[in-house]
Amino acid sequence: MDISDLARRLLDRRDSADAPLRIVQTGHPALRRRAAGAVARLDAGLAELLPELADAMTLTMREAPGVGLAAPQIGLPLQMVVVEDRYAGDEGEDEEDDLLERRPLALRALLDPAVELLGTEQVYAWEGCLSVDGFSSIVPRSRRVRLRATELLPTGELREVDEEHRGWTARILQHETDHLHGVLCHDRSVPRSFSDNTYVPRLAGLPEAVRRLGLTGDIERLGDGEVVVDTARR
Repeated sequence: MDISDLARRLLDRRDSADAPLRIVQTGHPALRRRAAGAVARLDAGLAELLPELADAMTLTMREAPGVGLAAPQIGLPLQMVVVEDRYAGDEGEDEEDDLLERRPLALRALLDPAVELLGTEQVYAWEGCLSVDGFSSIVPRSRRVRLRATELLPTGELREVDEEHRGWTARILQHETDHLHGVLCHDRSVPRSFSDNTYVPRLAGLPEAVRRLGLTGDIERLGDGEVVVDTARR
């Protein structure tokens, strides 16, 4: 089926325009395929669907709730993601958020996003996925990334972006672009760290997780209150 036709079918499957889309779960083929390029298909009927699709994906992400959603997660193998982190900032910031360099991220819809990993610093943190509901694992991510993408603006216009991001925003971008290549965050996780979310609060301190779960590798180099390993230093 044509990508535009499939997008239209998914949008029409909702009971109403303000209803969320269905988030598919691991095992769905769309989560394991390399997604098709979006910009190359704009002349094939996709362009007129993009604003509606972005709105529907945003609604779905917020209701889940999550900080990002990729089109394959709604069963659409298209290189499109929406990201947003409504994190409040300094007020009420806890120690973990500060360590992970979490900052507010305004809503963005990105087509064909590509992430280049920068530097040698890896940040270890618990990470979950809306398509593996109820579970998390410890995933090492590059602290810094370069993002290249075509952004769909609220006006419907498109603009090219080439930016550098770090910390939690960099993690979000890595997570969502992985979906476009058929990769789930748990594929990149520290072995043996895959856990039911009810246990994660007891294992929030990474050295504690190492001890209780028997984790091995670079994560063993982390001390109390540390999340970053520089892989250039052995």
